[in-house]
Amino acid sequence: MRKGILRAACSSIAAIILGAGLSLAASAAPAVVSTPADWLTRMVSAPATNSYEGFFIYENAGGLTSIRIFHSGVDGKEQERLVYQDGPYRELLRRGDQVAMVRPDGDVSRFSSDSTSPSVIERLGSYRDDLRRSYRLMFGGDDRVAGRNVLRVEVQPRDQHRYGYILWIDQETGVLLRSEMLGEKGAVLERFQYIHFEPARTISAKQLEPSRAVTWEAASKPAPKPAPKDEVSKAEVPKKEMLALWWETGWIPNGFDVTSQNTVDSPVSKQKADSILFSDGLASFSIFVEEDHSRVQGPASEQIGATSAVSRIFRKGDAYYNVTVIGEIPLGTAERIAVSVKAAEQVAESP
Repeated sequence: MRKGILRAACSSIAAIILGAGLSLAASAAPAVVSTPADWLTRMVSAPATNSYEGFFIYENAGGLTSIRIFHSGVDGKEQERLVYQDGPYRELLRRGDQVAMVRPDGDVSRFSSDSTSPSVIERLGSYRDDLRRSYRLMFGGDDRVAGRNVLRVEVQPRDQHRYGYILWIDQETGVLLRSEMLGEKGAVLERFQYIHFEPARTISAKQLEPSRAVTWEAASKPAPKPAPKDEVSKAEVPKKEMLALWWETGWIPNGFDVTSQNTVDSPVSKQKADSILFSDGLASFSIFVEEDHSRVQGPASEQIGATSAVSRIFRKGDAYYNVTVIGEIPLGTAERIAVSVKAAEQVAESP
């Protein structure tokens, strides 16, 4: 029972819309592309200045999906249409920061692209000193993907507490044609790869036209809402004050810092839970702490692809609390984090 709840929570996090990871934010390409970091910057800016069509596959623990893509990038303005080739008919469309999903029943959902999780590859494009603490970049040599010449760039973790990545970047356009997320012993946890890629001078309006009418104006961004009283952001409060909770973590891997903390709906129950999000600039994980009124929940661990979910119980006086750690980190790392969470006074007394 407990394991099934964790599986559901783990799967929901792993199911991220693919389009957010394919069309990345534009930035100025470097004048000279000579280092791995330069190639990442070029990769991030490429969709804004290139038009192309093709077919790619995306594979993770949830299975294999094939998708046809039409992408227009002209003077920094992007439009895109993705048509799923497997299962029920679906389309994902994007114009600038507006996204629409055409579902199998014909219903159209609209939202802003920044409402989806940031792409791992997009974060790689801003490779700075904060990432250098945890990763190193290396050239992996020349290769070919979808019949095209590519340059291989390796993003290697400096310890066993995060995953590595291999990127295959098209030498002509700078577009990412293949990527792999690597786990222990080089096991591939997630793969994205073009099987056909064709640069185009222009993509026609007909190729970008959705199968259902989409009212793009309805997807405009709402006015920003004030942050809830129970939510604290890193930009507003110093790190030490953010961590002033009644519970603390006894161990966090080097390089991970607090990004945000708030009160959220628990991923394993219907009640509220304290939550802290940690990130090293590329990988991230969340810790949830909530009171366990049932006292029947036991420890559980689960890994689905790159996402690990671990649950542990600790006691404070007569009360029992459940700790859940979920994120794209190795299972052993998530387990070590979870067992280190204690009531604040217990942590202080630890040697």
